[in-house]
Amino acid sequence: MPPLLPKHTPDLVRDSWIETELEHDFFRHFICEEGRSPRERSIRREERWVREKELGRGSYGTVYLERRVYGGPPKLRAVKELKKFVVRGQELDYMMELEAIAKFSNKIYSHCFVRSNGWFDLEDTVFITMEYLELGDLQAHLDRPFPEKEARLITSQILEGLGFMHDNGFVHRDLKPGNIMVVEAGPDWFVKIGDFGISKRRRGDVISLRTNLQRGTLGYAAPEALAFNTDAAATSYTSAVDMWSLGAVAYSILSHNLAFPNIGDMFLYKEGHRPFPSKPLVDRLVSDEGQAFIECLMAPSPRDRPSAKLALKDPWMTLPIATSTRDYQQM
Repeated sequence: MPPLLPKHTPDLVRDSWIETELEHDFFRHFICEEGRSPRERSIRREERWVREKELGRGSYGTVYLERRVYGGPPKLRAVKELKKFVVRGQELDYMMELEAIAKFSNKIYSHCFVRSNGWFDLEDTVFITMEYLELGDLQAHLDRPFPEKEARLITSQILEGLGFMHDNGFVHRDLKPGNIMVVEAGPDWFVKIGDFGISKRRRGDVISLRTNLQRGTLGYAAPEALAFNTDAAATSYTSAVDMWSLGAVAYSILSHNLAFPNIGDMFLYKEGHRPFPSKPLVDRLVSDEGQAFIECLMAPSPRDRPSAKLALKDPWMTLPIATSTRDYQQM
């Protein structure tokens, strides 16, 4: 039987739960599938998975590589392990991550998001299964500035995924190269958005800042996500935080620098005491369209940033690949 879940638990989360037992060196899953006859309409089969190695570690979770050894052909998967309680008496809100990854594991979104085959829990731990992408995350590939053609391709794919998220009422809140997984490396990049660890679902147009222990990653988080706002909006923010983060990602892969490597620089920019740091982009011969696009995404006020839908219509996104002003100079 599924674990006892809160009444407000989304059906997507309930339906993606996997019945599981822990043996001394493997996980045993029991999976119900459609049968082949009226007498056997449902088939219950068993799978066994063993842990191979650790793939990565974050603030609230660790990702492991696991291999199927029984119940089907050999297969690899990634599994994110989350503790239900960060500290004694303080429960981690993992339900929204489960809902987001269940929602966007639908095949109509599979080209934009890392897919999950379900989740399971054991005592104080939650496990989220995910497709294994052996090329890892985008951060692992950022050993140089990328040509503008490649940066545009990556940015457009992330932007498409953000459009799906925002249209469905989700805000990622921690978009960064480490949460963008690589299916195919350059020059013909194919990337997917992953790790919905601090994602939230909007209530109306805003979400509360008080609902989680973490609000993003320095260097990629928007000013309002770091509580820089001094007005009434300081207790909430919109999907514009993801647009800032996308601009920061594009800036980073084009220049091999962070736009704002420290909080002080960002604060001065937000307060209008310093201009946008465009020189690294200029030095890399980034086109005028590219510079304008990134600066627009990273506007100090969230009200001045475009939505994902509007950003997809920006000249830098709509020009054919390798036809922005300076793309040919970099070929």
